[in-house]
Order: sequence, then C-alpha cells, then structure tokens
Amino acid sequence: MTPYLNMYIDIHTHHSTHDDAVTSIVNSDASAIASSPASVGIHPWKITERWKEDFNEIKSAASKAEVAAIGECGIDKVKSPASIEVQREVLKAHIDLAEEIKKPLILHCVRGAEEIVSLHKETAPQQAWIIHGFRGKPQLAGQLLREGFFLSYGDKFNSESLAATPLDRLFIESDTGEKDIKEIYATIASAKGTTIERLARAIEENARRCRININRQ
Repeated sequence: MTPYLNMYIDIHTHHSTHDDAVTSIVNSDASAIASSPASVGIHPWKITERWKEDFNEIKSAASKAEVAAIGECGIDKVKSPASIEVQREVLKAHIDLAEEIKKPLILHCVRGAEEIVSLHKETAPQQAWIIHGFRGKPQLAGQLLREGFFLSYGDKFNSESLAATPLDRLFIESDTGEKDIKEIYATIASAKGTTIERLARAIEENARRCRININRQ
C-alpha cells in the first residue's frame, strides 16, 4: 500500500498536536503564528471598528509559508457584534486576499448561507471555499455542494447531510472540541460506510486539490 504523506488531516482546529500521524491546520493569531500549518483571519465574533487595521496584520501574515489557509472568516447572524453589511465587507476583503495569494478560504457560517452563497456567485472565486463545522440540514448541504463548496465535519453533524456529501468534497476537523481527530475520523468513516484508510486518502487528495500545504515547516 502506498504510504500516506499524512494519515490524518485536521482541517480546522485551535489545538496544536505533537502526533506525527496528524497534521493540524491551527487557527492562529496573525501576529504570533506558533504552529505550522496555520490559518489566519478575522472571526465574525471579533470584528471591531478597527477591523481594517486588524486586517492589515492578516495580510502581512497571509503570504508566509506557514499559512495554509485564510480564515476562519464569514457570516454569523447570531453572535457577531457587526452588522451584516460590515460582515460582508470584511468577508469580501478575505475573499480578495485568498484569490490574490492563491490559498483556500475557511468559512464560519451561522445563518449566513444566503450571504455567503451570494458572494460566491458574485466573486466567482478560483480558490476553494470550505464551510467549517457544518451541521446544517441536507437541503443546505446540497445547495452548497452544487455551488462548489467543500464541507468540513466535526464531532457533531447531521447524518443525512454527511451521507449526501461525497468523499471528494469532504474535510474533517476537531475545532475547539476535546475529542481526538482520530476518533472523529473513525466515527465519520463508520457513518459513511467506508474505511478510515479510504477516508484519509480522500481527504489528503482534497487538500492537494485545494492547494493546501499540508507539510509541516
């Protein structure tokens, strides 16, 4: 059997790992990237009046080899302190940056699918867009998949949506949870009726297709 470059890829997490079998893309502070690979972006919960100054730090860090993706960024109609108009403006800045430096976008979406899909149609991006922590219903999953999104699943998910998501559009993550990524892979492999090895191989190929640098620096 051909050896894997990485057995497990955690596409979005807030925890670094010392497990050589796991590559984690750690959501990081742009001014102090401590892990590689990393992602950088302004979370919708953290948008302030000085977001343009904050975004300058994101831009400065984004081209570094350690940064594999832009985000998480996105739309949150429940917890963000910013208006939808401002959230769209901030997200558009991240979209433009991702296109400029040719890195994928990791998206936070809470009741914001309509705005995110609208921006996807409006900007026609060349880089991949990954909805992280997807828990939506299968109807929404279908809409996002038809539009070209990748969906990332964690410990909690809608089983019908997972079933509707083909392996070539799937990622797995641990986010802020305490469950080990290997356990999540096992749960999702079982739910998909496949093996962990096939799932891991598919996700590694998805990372390559999305131009995600999964090599540790």
